[in-house]
Amino acid sequence: MPKTQVAVEITEESVRAIEVSLGRTPTVVAAGEVPVPPGAAKDSEVLDRDAVAVALQRLWAEARISQRNVVLGVGNRRILVREHSTQLTNPAQIRQALPFEVQDRLPVPVDQAVLDFVPTAQDDRGVHGLLVAAVAEHMEELVGALDKARLRPLSIDLVAFGYARALATLVEPGRTGLLVGIGEHTTHIVIATDGVPRFVRVVPLDIVDAAPPDEPAPASEPLRRRRAATVESDARDALSPAVQTALIDLVGRLRSTVAFYRDRANAAPIDIAFVTGTHAAHPRLVEAIATAAGAPVTPVSVSDLVPAAPGLALPVGTAARLTGTAALLQGGVS
Repeated sequence: MPKTQVAVEITEESVRAIEVSLGRTPTVVAAGEVPVPPGAAKDSEVLDRDAVAVALQRLWAEARISQRNVVLGVGNRRILVREHSTQLTNPAQIRQALPFEVQDRLPVPVDQAVLDFVPTAQDDRGVHGLLVAAVAEHMEELVGALDKARLRPLSIDLVAFGYARALATLVEPGRTGLLVGIGEHTTHIVIATDGVPRFVRVVPLDIVDAAPPDEPAPASEPLRRRRAATVESDARDALSPAVQTALIDLVGRLRSTVAFYRDRANAAPIDIAFVTGTHAAHPRLVEAIATAAGAPVTPVSVSDLVPAAPGLALPVGTAARLTGTAALLQGGVS
């Protein structure tokens, strides 16, 4: 019986992973990220299998991750996430009929796609949920890179669904939360109630800045306590014009996303919002997201989901970028 579980992500900038102990009080026992060579990968796509495998091996060695069975998190502009309803109610029949029901909605032939359906509600009209469709070749390259690094994927999970489960940890039962996970090239906007996704949008947007490398905080300082220092630091540091433009674009897309969600029938009101990832703690960004979401916003990091084991310290930026990776291990794996 394994004592830990591991989640890993492959992005254009880096490979990142987190190892969490199992039991009544899970803790982060190992985590880290390692850059990948330019052109070796895009978010959830492997372009150079050898280079990515080397980066993964280096990550496992440097972060001292012990478990080689992993949950692979994916999410990018090429992975389709759409609402889907079916009159069928039997799970096996839904899976069997899915390729025929959605083939006209796919960007590739159905035999070249990997399909999944996540049910979110059921009524007298049938089952409603989210269709997920990915290009099979891209998934094979991801798994191939893991295999070359001697890692075994137990499952492949959408990062957005991890964020939905994380909201069940962050939000009181019965209330609806919104989470914005800002990546360097892919941002996730997720609305969920009790861990069940109500709405998911994946936003392709480059938010990359030449920031100084992370420096670890003292090992004795909890990650949660260091968030206040991040806010003060970001308040002093002016954003580059390119990043400012990208974040303004992101807030505009968030505003339109929330408006679209609220116009739907039976849309639950958003009670609270969270933001994590790149520049997530910048006060002006937090304020803009709160206005767009119409709800109070709190920046979150890994420690808000899983506390770190004694003696483990992560650089603040790394901790923010790893929030989505940690979310994959929240509430079980879908």
